[in-house]
Amino acid sequence: VTSSTSTPSSSNTAHGPPIVIGVDGGTESIRACCFNALDGTIIGQSCAVPYKTTHPNPGWAEQNPHDWYDNLIQAVRSSLQTTHLSDDELVARIKAICVDTTCCSVVALDKDHKVLRPSLLWMDARSAAQTVQILEQCRGDPALNVNCGGEGPLSAEWFIPKCLWLKQQDHVEAAEAEVGNTSNTYEAAHVLCEYQDYINLQLTGELCASSCTAAVRWHWDGEEAIRVNEDVNENEDEKKYPGRPLSLLQKLGMSDLVHKMPQRCIPMGAKVGSLTKDAAARLNLPQLQGLPVAQGGPDAFVGMIGLGCIHPGQLCLITGSSHLHCVVSSEATTAPGTWGAYRGAPIPGICFAEGGQSSTGSILRWMKTTLLQTEDSYKVLDDEAAVIAPGSDGLIALETFQGSRTPVTDARARGALIGLTLSHTRGHIWRSLMEAVCLGTKACVDGLAKAGHACNEIVIAGGATRSPIWLQMHADVTGKPVVVCENTDAPLLGCAILASVCGGVHDSIPDAVQALVREAKRITPNEEAKNAYQALYDQVYSKVAKSVRPIVHSIAELRGGGADNYGSDGDDDSLTTTKKNKQFIVSPSLLASDWANMQKEVERCEKAGLPWIHVDVFDGVFLDSPHALTFGPKMVESIRRHCSSSVILDIHLCVDRPARYVEAMAKAGATRIIFQIEALDDIDEAMRLAREVNKAGMKCGVSLNPWTPVEAIFPLLLDENLVDLVDVLAVEPGFGGQKFQMIALQKIEALKRFREENNSKAIFKILVDGGINTLTANDVVAAGADILVAGTFLFNHVDGIEKALQELNETVSQQ
Repeated sequence: VTSSTSTPSSSNTAHGPPIVIGVDGGTESIRACCFNALDGTIIGQSCAVPYKTTHPNPGWAEQNPHDWYDNLIQAVRSSLQTTHLSDDELVARIKAICVDTTCCSVVALDKDHKVLRPSLLWMDARSAAQTVQILEQCRGDPALNVNCGGEGPLSAEWFIPKCLWLKQQDHVEAAEAEVGNTSNTYEAAHVLCEYQDYINLQLTGELCASSCTAAVRWHWDGEEAIRVNEDVNENEDEKKYPGRPLSLLQKLGMSDLVHKMPQRCIPMGAKVGSLTKDAAARLNLPQLQGLPVAQGGPDAFVGMIGLGCIHPGQLCLITGSSHLHCVVSSEATTAPGTWGAYRGAPIPGICFAEGGQSSTGSILRWMKTTLLQTEDSYKVLDDEAAVIAPGSDGLIALETFQGSRTPVTDARARGALIGLTLSHTRGHIWRSLMEAVCLGTKACVDGLAKAGHACNEIVIAGGATRSPIWLQMHADVTGKPVVVCENTDAPLLGCAILASVCGGVHDSIPDAVQALVREAKRITPNEEAKNAYQALYDQVYSKVAKSVRPIVHSIAELRGGGADNYGSDGDDDSLTTTKKNKQFIVSPSLLASDWANMQKEVERCEKAGLPWIHVDVFDGVFLDSPHALTFGPKMVESIRRHCSSSVILDIHLCVDRPARYVEAMAKAGATRIIFQIEALDDIDEAMRLAREVNKAGMKCGVSLNPWTPVEAIFPLLLDENLVDLVDVLAVEPGFGGQKFQMIALQKIEALKRFREENNSKAIFKILVDGGINTLTANDVVAAGADILVAGTFLFNHVDGIEKALQELNETVSQQ
C-alpha cells in the first residue's frame, strides 16, 4: 500500500508534528485517539463512548448502527479536546483518520442507504444452522478451503451465514404475513455490508469493502478482489466481481448477494474518500472537510499492523481469556486444523493463517477465583511457580477446559491435571496450568508450520505481557523469541499507521511500521528450559492429549446420558437424556430402509434400542408423483406383528382424504396417526379428523410442509385432547435423502415459544422429520425438538444403526 497523496509531509508542520486520528470500534464501545504521525506517540488521551447491545433471543446480539456513528463523533471530539490544541492547530496538523471495527457485524441498507434493521453483531449466533447448511451443501467449493481445508468448522460469526439467515428469514416472514410481520430485510436490502463499511459511508459518502475483511470473513480472495477489470460486460460476473465466491453463492441460491455487497474493494491504508461537509461539521471542525479517510478493517487484524506483524515468519499472539495466533506467510496454503491462509490479508502481497486456544488466561482466573478462592495477586502465584523447575515436578495439565480449536478441533475436549501427589503445592498447579497453555500454543504453532506457515518470532499482546514468568515460558516452550511492543494498544496504533500512509506522512505501511512500532523487550528462549520442554511435549503432553480424548468423550456422553435410557412405555419416558437435561427421541423412518427386508429392518431398529418407528404412507395422489407411493394398512399390520407391543408406531399420512385411513390403521396396530394439515380444507375439518383418530383409540399428530406457517395449526394445539405431536417437515415430503431446510429451525422455536406461553393447554411434542444427521441434530435439539426422525443417516450408516445412534447422541451431548 502506498501513499494516497503525491506530496508526503513527513516533517513537522509550522504548528508541530502531523497528527492522525485512530478510531477503534469495539464490541462495547468506540474509542478515539490522536497520534503523532511521525513516531506514534499519543497526543492527549484516548476517549471511549459505550453503546448498547440488545439480545432479543438467546444467542442473538444486535446493535443500532446509528449509535456507532453518533458515538464515533462523540469519541473523536472528546479526544481532540484532550490535546489542548486550538482549532487552527488541529486543522493544520491533522492529516487523516482511520477506523477499525468489529468484524462480521452485518448491516442492511435500502437504496437510499438508510438502515433497514438493527445490525447482527459479530457474536450473534442465530445463523448456526446456516453454517451447517453451507458446509453440507457447498462441500468441495474452493471458497471453503480457508475453513480448515474445507472440513470446517464454519463460524456463525461469518458474513455469508448471517446473510443466508436474513434471506431465509424473508421466507419465514412471508409465511407469517397474516400476523403483520413482513419486513423482508434481505429482499429490501440494496446493500449488505459491515460496521466498517457503514462507518466509512457516513464519513465519506463512499461505500467500499476492506480487502482484509473480505478475505478473512467473506470468503473472498483478497488479492483478486482489489483488481479492477476495465471494459467488462454487465453479465460477466466473473470479470466484474473478481475474487468473489460466485460458485459458493450460486450453490446456496443467493447469487444476488454479490450485487448487494460493496462493489468497490480496497486494501487497508488506501483512501476510502474524503470527510464530508456534514461529518466535519459534526466534529465541530468544518475546516476538516476533505480530510482523507483511510480504509481500516477488523480490529484484531488492524492490531497485527499495530504490532508490526507484516512480514512472513512473524506470529501475532493475542492473549486474554483465550489465545489467538495469526502467522504472516507468503504462501496461501491451507490444511485441516488451521483457518486460512487468507490471500491479501492483512495487506496485499502477504497472507496469514489463524490458530486458536479456547481457554488460556481464563483457566488461571478459574484457579485463582474458584479453586483457590484467594485474594493473593497473580504476581504472588507467579512467584510461587517461578521457584519450581520446568515440568512442575511431574504434574502435567491440559488447558482445553472449553474445548480445543486448533490444531485439533474438538468441542468435547476438556482440561485435566495428571500426576498429582500429596507433595504438590498450589505453586505446582499454577505452574502446570501456565505450562499447559504454552504447550498448547506450541501445538498450534507447530500445526501452522505443518500447513506451510512457520514462524521465526512471536509478537505478543494482551494479558500475558504482564507476567514475566509466562512470557519467558512462551519463549522456552515454543523455542521462539517473544517480542513485547512499547505501545500494546495495537488496534488504535494500527489505525494510526494506516492513516499516516493515507495522509501522506509515510510512503508505505512498512515505512510507517518502522517509524511507529517499537520493541519494549525481546525474550529469547533459555536453551536448558527449551530442551526440557521439548522432551515434555514429545514424551508427555502430546501423548496425554491423545490418550485423554476418548476418555473425556465418554465422560461427556455419560454426563449427557449418551447411553440409551428408555422407559417401559416408550412414549413419555423413552427419552435419550442429553446435556443440561435436554431430552430427545430418535425415531427411524422406514422410508429409507430396505423394503425387501422389512422384517429384518424392524428387528435392527429394536436391537438398537429404538422405541419408536416412523412409517410414511403416501398414496401418489396428495403428492402428484408416481414415486410418492409407499405403504398401506397391510404393511403397517405386518410391521406391528414383527415388533414388540411397546414400540410406538407413528403413521404419517401424506394422503388425499386421510379420514378414510383411520379405521384401517387402528386395526393394523398404529399408535398414532400424523396427518398433513395441507390435505384438509380448513381448521374445522382438522379438528374433526383429530377427534375421529382419538375416538379410534389412537393418538393424533399434525404435520406441516416446510413453507406452511406454524400459526395455521395453533387452534389445534390449544385443546390438549386433540393433538399431542407436531411434525415439522424439514424436507419436501415424499422422498428420502434430502437436505435439511433451515427454515425448520425457526418453526421449531416458534412452536416451543407457543408451548411455553400456553403450557396449561398446549401439551404436545415437537417432532422434526428430514435431513437429520450429525450436522443438523444439535441445532434441531437446541431449537426445541423432542423427537428426531432419521432415515438415510440411520439405515445407510456404514457401521450400522447402533453406531449412527451413538454419533447422534455424541453430537448433541458435546455442545
